[in-house]
Amino acid sequence: MQAIRRSGSSAAEKTAMDTAYAAVTEYPGREVNVIAGAGTYFINRDDMFPNGARRLWKGTLPTRMFNEIALRFDGTNEDEVRDWFQATHGLEPIQPSRRFFNGLLSESEAATISSGLNTVDMEYFDDAIDQPDGLEILYRSGETRLIQPGSWLVNCSGYLLRTDTEYEPYISTYGTTLSINTRSVTIGFSSFASYFLTHLLFLGKLDETPLYELDGEDLARKSRETLIWTALTLGQYNLSLIFDAVPNKVFLNCGLNFDRWYPIPRRMLETLRFMRTHHNDREHHRQTLGAVRERFDVRCGPL
Repeated sequence: MQAIRRSGSSAAEKTAMDTAYAAVTEYPGREVNVIAGAGTYFINRDDMFPNGARRLWKGTLPTRMFNEIALRFDGTNEDEVRDWFQATHGLEPIQPSRRFFNGLLSESEAATISSGLNTVDMEYFDDAIDQPDGLEILYRSGETRLIQPGSWLVNCSGYLLRTDTEYEPYISTYGTTLSINTRSVTIGFSSFASYFLTHLLFLGKLDETPLYELDGEDLARKSRETLIWTALTLGQYNLSLIFDAVPNKVFLNCGLNFDRWYPIPRRMLETLRFMRTHHNDREHHRQTLGAVRERFDVRCGPL
């Protein structure tokens, strides 16, 4: 009997890593095989979200990390930013990995997965054919692999942003309808976009705040490795505009804020830093987004 488990996404592939981790730890002795696509690296959870009292002095606050990424990215240097991020904040359970979409993984999880896999193919799944001596996997490249009966196969090669949906602006012509979608992205995290853009809508400021929108699907087709850094820069730029447009309590009451893992004094220092620098940083982000727009000929600017 062959057991095949397909999971993962072209975003974090965290579900796929969770599946691989469960297969390695809960079924010792069974072969675990991974189809990794371009490979995905992750944020080091031990660094970003330390446990217990260590939160008082250790760890990188998420907002600080996102802002540092946006300031390093200039619209042309995605390889340089990737190398810096992997060395500073990242984990690679599968090497080499070229994709990143904000997934979290602990050092122990990464080590367990890396040491427990039997095979890793940097390929994309195409088909599977039963053969007398096992399951033959056909890859998009034309290569094949025979999987032994009774083993696990985890497909991490993804499915997100592979469709071609119709363009819909995040705000309708008459300013009455808000749309959170991948063709008119304003903040890369849809939860954050829903929270902040809804506040702008009810305040009557959504159609007058000059937010940038990004065609995420188009950029994904042209350069997936550029997409994540562009989305993080876009978020920093638009959050700066929103901060000037809404009451302070909108930000203070945002339960989505990843920094809430940390004690209030550290969060307050990070908030003060943002208030002091976000206007100056905004011009850098605007130039970066303009460079992406010109380089890839994608929709990336105000409506």
